[in-house]
Amino acid sequence: MEIIVELSFLETIEKEICHYASKDTFISSKHNKVYVSKSGLELKVSLPRQGWKDYFGFSRCLRRLLRLDKCNVALLNDGFIAIRMSKVYRYYFATKELKHVLTINNCRNVLHQSIAVVNGNEIFFGEYGNNSNQKVAVTVYRSLDGGENWDKIYQFTPGKIKHIHGCYYDPYEKKIWTLTGDFKGQCYMLCSDKDFADVEWVGDGDQVFRACNLFFEKDSIHWVMDSQLQDSYHIEMDRKTREIEKRTVFAGPVWYIKRLTDGYYLAATAQETGAGVKDEYAHLYASKDLIEWQEIYRFQHDGLPKRYFKNGIVSFADGDQDSTSFYFFTEAIKNLDGKIAKCKIIDG
Repeated sequence: MEIIVELSFLETIEKEICHYASKDTFISSKHNKVYVSKSGLELKVSLPRQGWKDYFGFSRCLRRLLRLDKCNVALLNDGFIAIRMSKVYRYYFATKELKHVLTINNCRNVLHQSIAVVNGNEIFFGEYGNNSNQKVAVTVYRSLDGGENWDKIYQFTPGKIKHIHGCYYDPYEKKIWTLTGDFKGQCYMLCSDKDFADVEWVGDGDQVFRACNLFFEKDSIHWVMDSQLQDSYHIEMDRKTREIEKRTVFAGPVWYIKRLTDGYYLAATAQETGAGVKDEYAHLYASKDLIEWQEIYRFQHDGLPKRYFKNGIVSFADGDQDSTSFYFFTEAIKNLDGKIAKCKIIDG
């Protein structure tokens, strides 16, 4: 059944990352600058440069090579936290104060959309590092006071996982879900209370439980596998039994997903290398019911070596958006690399 006619591009914005977008708030960044537009407030916040490499940030190509574009921003009640180059900063809108509040041990940044913010001031995120020897205790960090103070609330036994893909708040079970990867025996979903005192391990470490984000529904939880090693399926899990069912197969691993407020679900495949990558494109899919998915756009990788200049990625902004106006940004995509796109879906 054809559900969508086309994707329409409304605007292209010359910033690298769109962190948050809603009716009255827009947060983006480029290199070490964070730009905030919120209810008439206009800000440009410069995050401190870190080391000699940061002075090569004048070139988009060099920013890609040195990963100087990497930045995470999560909106809070009265400001935001930003993660860049292993440093966590807290910014206050009222005082315009920027504070360094935490240094992360085992990664420079986390995946986009992977920071759980509950009630505007409780924050959870996990280390997403290369962890090449896989002998470190990968950590989940928590703050209960809006990023002022931090706890290492949970640590994985060294070697148990490679890294954490994200922490997500489940509004139905009132729990935090922590997703891990990447290889055999390392892919799990942990469902826990906010203190990580009661932790349920979901999955058996297999690739079917390798995911970067979740769709929470009343009776089920959904994800699309993030596996370049084998076919990536949309997986539906029953909340009560934790039994899973494979559904649609995608053209590649899915890193980023988005639920729009008017009933659409979006998922974007990454253009990387492996048996699970079916062609030379990154694909954008949409669904109205989490049953049928349709490709609505495909993006060509820009051809630079992926090992050095990144895989082709399409990622979405946090915040409430609908199908008439939503945002994504790209890396290593031809004609769109390092840019934000404002789009709408034309319904057939």
